[in-house]
Amino acid sequence: MKFVVSAVASLAAMAAFASETAPRTAGPRTPLTLAVSAAPAAPAPINVDNGRQLFVDDFLIAATNGVVRHWDEPVKAPSPVVRPTDEAAGRIAGCTVATDGGLWWDPKLGKYRLWYETDWAGNLRYAESRDGLEWERPDLGRVKGTNRVFGDDVERLNRSLDSWSVWPDYAAADPYACWNLLVSAPGGITPDTMWTSADGRTFRKLGVAGYSGDRTTMHFDAILGKWVFSLRDFRPPLGRSRRFHAQTAFRPAAKPYGFPYGKNAQPTGTVEAVKWTELDALGYGPRESLYNFDAVPYESLTLGVMEVLHNTPNDNFDSQCAGLPKQTSLRFAFSRDGRTFSAAPDSALKPSGWGSGKWDTGYLSAMGGICTVGENTLRFYYSALRGDAALRRGKVGVQPMHRQGMYFNGSIGYATLRRDGFAGLVADGEGEVTTRPVVFSGTHLFVNAECLFGEVEAEILDGEGAPIPGFSAADCRGLRFVDSTKRALAFRGGDLSSLSGRAVSIRFRLRCATLYSFWVSPSSRGESRGFVAAGGPDYPGLRDL
Repeated sequence: MKFVVSAVASLAAMAAFASETAPRTAGPRTPLTLAVSAAPAAPAPINVDNGRQLFVDDFLIAATNGVVRHWDEPVKAPSPVVRPTDEAAGRIAGCTVATDGGLWWDPKLGKYRLWYETDWAGNLRYAESRDGLEWERPDLGRVKGTNRVFGDDVERLNRSLDSWSVWPDYAAADPYACWNLLVSAPGGITPDTMWTSADGRTFRKLGVAGYSGDRTTMHFDAILGKWVFSLRDFRPPLGRSRRFHAQTAFRPAAKPYGFPYGKNAQPTGTVEAVKWTELDALGYGPRESLYNFDAVPYESLTLGVMEVLHNTPNDNFDSQCAGLPKQTSLRFAFSRDGRTFSAAPDSALKPSGWGSGKWDTGYLSAMGGICTVGENTLRFYYSALRGDAALRRGKVGVQPMHRQGMYFNGSIGYATLRRDGFAGLVADGEGEVTTRPVVFSGTHLFVNAECLFGEVEAEILDGEGAPIPGFSAADCRGLRFVDSTKRALAFRGGDLSSLSGRAVSIRFRLRCATLYSFWVSPSSRGESRGFVAAGGPDYPGLRDL
């Protein structure tokens, strides 16, 4: 009886918490800087040969008039695309998730490739797809008749995976000829192991990367040219938080990373360490903490995703009592230097919440690669849990983690967003945006803009702020009554080859229009030379070349 009272009290507290911290709509809050250090100062001039230039911050902007920044959110697909099947028999096999796993387009194979797990903290599996919607599960030969990547001898009877990351090798001449895997085991301080594969199906162990708490992942930062390990930490009064370690090569270092956390703490390694500032001062509401952090190279930026935990009063205990998943949301963050991140004003993907009956009731997790890229659309795959209240604590007693209802009925789905469409500069009437001085080697100015009821044009200014003859607004053949993620602006002065290497500014004139990005392409085809996250069928590799 004493337990029942505690459980009911916890559920009541959770209901009050849900009302108090219901998902917020984006407001006028200033975007957060997720490091104590100041945002990187803009060099003079800024080289814009590194991809599409997005307006997610003020880094490129010298002046604006009559425009506001508007943040957009991805649109969820109504149903998941990968769900539990009979690939794992038994009532406890109620999960198909990727925390964080990996989903990448492989141009050599001509398919999307997915690494995921069945059961919570279960076994690693592999699937392929032509369109990213219908998935095939090939027999890999490890466990007869299954798509399991490892056998039981490696996975200790399905209980050795908590979180893990699969990435192509960005540093290799052929990234798709080498797939890197980091595995973080569940519970306490455990060794994070490094693996590699030539085909993404058969992995060999390289050794121990370091020691950390569960929910540790990795990503490659192209700006730093380093592999970054996102390590779980727990420090009162912050609760869940992160520390980071970075190194150039994906191989075990002479001294593994670690940090003081718990009674089994390992010594801290300093091999090729980047001086990170922890992402702790998030500025969220009450009872919120950073559950995980992932990132990927996207165009000229590092695109980060913060998994934010909306803590209940009694944390995991409340979810156990309800048999429903913890509430985590996904919030975008952006970096120009790989170390300092600025966050969007609000979470982009939110849990549907207890009582919604949706497949993504809670525990939203980003995936390695973050998003696939199409010519017009970004597709963000993510894991989520439905839960199972029939398996709540109190009805079935204390159960191992993988048998608790809070970790049941997991699936993988996706949400879509306009290409570069995280934030746009909006002019509801007449507006202007002037860049800081930039330099480029390309020849054609492209924009991603919507002006279905208006127009977008540009002019190129010299060092004194005066229009360069042949490249003034009057000389520009702009866009009128169109909506395009890639459209060139032409000038009477011809292409921009005469301005190559010269410090100039670009003034965009908008009327009833939204500007998402611009870039200077080396050809009329419009390639940006930037990174394309997890890739896609429209691109030959990890960059738009």
